[in-house]
Amino acid sequence: MNWQRHALCRHGLVLATVLMLAPGMPAQAASLAQASGELWSDKPKRVETVDPSLERLPAKPAQNSAVKPDRYPLKLKRAVPYQVIDSVSFMQEGRKYRLADLEPIPTAKTCRSADGQRWACGLRARVALNRLLGGNLVRCAPHGERDGFLLVECVRSGDKDIGGSLAAAGFALAPKGKARYRDEEEDARRQKSGIWADTAAAN
Repeated sequence: MNWQRHALCRHGLVLATVLMLAPGMPAQAASLAQASGELWSDKPKRVETVDPSLERLPAKPAQNSAVKPDRYPLKLKRAVPYQVIDSVSFMQEGRKYRLADLEPIPTAKTCRSADGQRWACGLRARVALNRLLGGNLVRCAPHGERDGFLLVECVRSGDKDIGGSLAAAGFALAPKGKARYRDEEEDARRQKSGIWADTAAAN
């Protein structure tokens, strides 16, 4: 029985070989390989994972979350002269600016010193703003508009607040309901600086 099974296996192997070598079979195999591409190869072949016909968009640069936005994005031109209107308002290149959260000292205001002498404190206040602006790199933060003026918070070299400097010198007023420069104004009152040297203003 074992020799009969062995003979049948050999017969089947021969029959399969004959069928593979039958006329027309290599041509069919070749056409199949041509239609579906190479079935296998002994050489490395690059496989395209992305359709080359599709448009490839440029990669967006990664945003650096550590970079903080500029608090004072408005840079005034140092080489262009300022036109000072009053102690908290000025103009440059036709644009009018006003320091936010402050009220001006009227330019025509006069003050009286302790010895009774009158002096032009309003004009002195305007000159104080002119000195703070002139020759300095001034950076500002816009805070809306009012009466044709752009309300700004400005600093000069060394990040010194221009509005705070004016209030501390007694040359600008903190309006009622605004607490931002109230401490600077109180210091000027105690030291009798600027307009607070006037006996009428101090009372």
